[in-house]
Amino acid sequence: MRLKFRIILNVKDDVLRDIIVDSTTSLLEFSKIISDQFGFDSTEISTFHISNENWEQLEEIKIFKIDDHDEIMDKDPISNYFVLNGDKMIFIYDFLNYWTFFVELYEIDELTNSDIKFECINSVGDVPKEAPSEIYNTEEVDDFDQDENLDL
Repeated sequence: MRLKFRIILNVKDDVLRDIIVDSTTSLLEFSKIISDQFGFDSTEISTFHISNENWEQLEEIKIFKIDDHDEIMDKDPISNYFVLNGDKMIFIYDFLNYWTFFVELYEIDELTNSDIKFECINSVGDVPKEAPSEIYNTEEVDDFDQDENLDL
């Protein structure tokens, strides 16, 4: 099964990627795919947060365990977290610069016989040289039209 995501970088101008990812991909692999598709080298610490429809940060899934209760992203496939169209997570890359990404599942493709682990099917905008200095504004994300720039 393949999952289609829209990933929006929280910056002033539109910067997004639409990516198809195999459902067996781990969250750790997915974090590296996101980092790579936006031009980062995956060397910085990152984290995912499960999110609701209002893009609020809920449960955190860390890259490594800090205490016994921590959930980490090394083994669980993304299909454990993204089950239905509209499921959302917030991905944060590089805690010093706090690059923030809004990740939303928008389509589930039942195709299973693909050797491709992931594919970027749409790329809009360039990542700025510096991370934004303010934390994201969820109202701006809600205003983004899902079908805008979606050439599938």
